[in-house]
Amino acid sequence: MLSRTLGKRYEIVELIGRGGMAYVYKARDLKLNRYVAVKVLREEYTENEQFIKKFDRESQAVACLSHPNIVGVYDVGVQDNIYYIIMEYVDGITLKQYLMRKGRLDYTEATRFVMDISNALRCAHENKIIHRDIKPHNILLTRDLVPKVADFGIARAITSSTVTMTNQTMGSVHYISPEQAKGGFVDERSDLYSLGILYYELLTGKLPFDEENTVTIAIKHIQEEIVPPKMLEPKIPERVNQIVIKLTQKKPDERYQNTDELMEDLEAVLENSSFGAGEGNHLGNDTHIMREGLFHVENTGSHATVHPEEDEDDDEYYYETPKETAARKKKRKIILIAVFAAVAVVAMGIMAYAFFSGKTVEVPDIKGKTTAEAKTTLEKLDLVLEVEKEVYNADVAAGLIITQNPESGKELQSGKTVKVTVSKGVKTGTIPSVIGMSEADAVKAIEAANFVVGEIKREYNSNYNADIVFQMNPNGATTANEGTKVTIYVSKGEDLITVPSVVGQTETDAKSTIKNAGLTVGTVTNEASTDYAKGMVIRQSPTDGNQVAKGSDVAIVVSSGKISTQKLTIDLSEYIQTTPAKSVKVKVVLSATDKSDKVIYEGTNMSDDVFSVNVEGYGRETYEVFIDGTSVGTGYIDF
Repeated sequence: MLSRTLGKRYEIVELIGRGGMAYVYKARDLKLNRYVAVKVLREEYTENEQFIKKFDRESQAVACLSHPNIVGVYDVGVQDNIYYIIMEYVDGITLKQYLMRKGRLDYTEATRFVMDISNALRCAHENKIIHRDIKPHNILLTRDLVPKVADFGIARAITSSTVTMTNQTMGSVHYISPEQAKGGFVDERSDLYSLGILYYELLTGKLPFDEENTVTIAIKHIQEEIVPPKMLEPKIPERVNQIVIKLTQKKPDERYQNTDELMEDLEAVLENSSFGAGEGNHLGNDTHIMREGLFHVENTGSHATVHPEEDEDDDEYYYETPKETAARKKKRKIILIAVFAAVAVVAMGIMAYAFFSGKTVEVPDIKGKTTAEAKTTLEKLDLVLEVEKEVYNADVAAGLIITQNPESGKELQSGKTVKVTVSKGVKTGTIPSVIGMSEADAVKAIEAANFVVGEIKREYNSNYNADIVFQMNPNGATTANEGTKVTIYVSKGEDLITVPSVVGQTETDAKSTIKNAGLTVGTVTNEASTDYAKGMVIRQSPTDGNQVAKGSDVAIVVSSGKISTQKLTIDLSEYIQTTPAKSVKVKVVLSATDKSDKVIYEGTNMSDDVFSVNVEGYGRETYEVFIDGTSVGTGYIDF
């Protein structure tokens, strides 16, 4: 892909990321002369309609969203079976990487990030889009630490039947909401649960549920309550602690119902953070603020005025008289005038030093020159050359300057130094042999040896398992310049067979269809059906459309009969005679043809009652009557 141009406009520059279903490249927009990010669907999925739809869904989900905290989508296209999305290029790191560097964030910084992410989610939710995979890995940070929500790969439009929990659409299990883990209905509140887990991790540096087994983590999200973050980090304000707890409630109805509700509480936290880690009192004219070591109160007649206390260790609070207040303000004014005068004197001194200490010159461009040439050029301007370091570089010949500091065009005082980095030329190395390795290990080995993975070609190969490298070009153990592109060939495993549909066929026809497709008939079980007549296939496993190895088993479930409804009439006098009639407890149990028992009636009746029950079944099934817990007779029903 490198150096390739997509859509006659986007020139691929470098690979910057790999995901489960796509590669991400940095590219130059030749039309607008700017860098963009290009997400390209992996080659092995370009023939899979489900992944193509998922990839297309991401572009559609984000294309309608325009927000400073969402990674923008500029363009989409297909070229030579390459499916790609052109997105905003964010030159930074992920929130996960930022958190790993810092360990944990203080509550104000964490809250600001969550506030910005909430803003982005509000935009998405207003456009009827739920993200379904909110996690710090999917939050990109600009160099100014502005968060941008990315990867709408499993986003869905909000409908009354929005359901999650397939292998392709399940969000990351550490951040997944209980309803996603159960495969239930998801809506905006599912995103807010994931945001709550993210908030928890930012505040504590830990995940609430972290096990080796992903199924165990999912179950914990469904069943177990989180340990409140304040128990891990006592400095977290109680208000923040309560926000996290509310976000991560198991039942969606007990969480924040939308981003507006959440952001109102987040704003209160940020507003109160300027007064310390308090609970956010609202200030009134007559309120005395008793924040330890931060404020004192000035009494001015009928009102109290709050001032920052200069001595942070002073826990005392005092009241000023009006005279003391006036005197303090006059003293402060005199001090401010003196400070401004001192600053002005220092500034004038700096300007005078700059004027008399020497002239300034414009730094020339010395990149690409030899050190001797650069030294001569700089000496003519009364500047000094310093070689700061020498590095290997495949693009710049040995002995030539790669970078300079300051850059050309900058102003520099005569006699000052220009530092440069000089190329040591191309470094050679031995390409490692990666045949027999997994794709991921092969890429790591090639890049660790300072070579570049050029293309990854995937082909069926019966001699190598799927995801194993079976060929490479150039070959392993070859000596080449570092940076040389290496093409690897990855096995797609055996040529797979698509499972045919046999539901609705007779058992005989279904078996023939399975065998003719190169597959084997697996277990055959019988089950009653409301829709299929006796002898028809109700279900199959694997389902049709799945790809399996040749000779794989296909299990089928065959209808043992179509379920119908019959009315059963019970005359209790046939089973018990009492004079006069008395109240008895009656239970009727149906023994179905599949040997299962089912209570079809249970209640209290008079001993001479006659009553009817509607019963579902098929074929001939037996029923048994119990009176006061004792079996008193049996009968049968033909369906």
